[in-house]
Amino acid sequence: MKNRQRKDRKREKGFTLVEIMIVLALVVMLGSYAGVKLIGMFNKGKQDIARTQIAGFGQALQAYYLAHSYYPTTAQGLQSLISKPSVGKIPENYPEGGYLGKKEVPKDPWGNDYRYACEDGQNFTITSAGPDGQEGSADDIKSE
Repeated sequence: MKNRQRKDRKREKGFTLVEIMIVLALVVMLGSYAGVKLIGMFNKGKQDIARTQIAGFGQALQAYYLAHSYYPTTAQGLQSLISKPSVGKIPENYPEGGYLGKKEVPKDPWGNDYRYACEDGQNFTITSAGPDGQEGSADDIKSE
């Protein structure tokens, strides 16, 4: 009888392989779920950064418009917010340091250039190709 009680106690001290496997499976499932959520939050953060940068370009373009009564042309692009344009309609009183206060036009959060279009001098569109980097796809982010 004493020998049997000792064997029972030894079995109770540890976990079985099945129990360990179940716990590991649960930890992996929870980790995967958390990882997917974190990646989604990271991508949303990049989209928010792109929207904020586009809004900043919009404000700089409004300042350009107020000073010159027209927006830069498509050919002049966003570079006209950094340095005085040398093609198309050349603004007379271009401020030193430009309208963005930067040395170069920032790229979108995915490392691509923003696209700027202004055909009539009165309306413009700024677009980021979004996470997939493909122009004209559903995940593009545009100015409003």
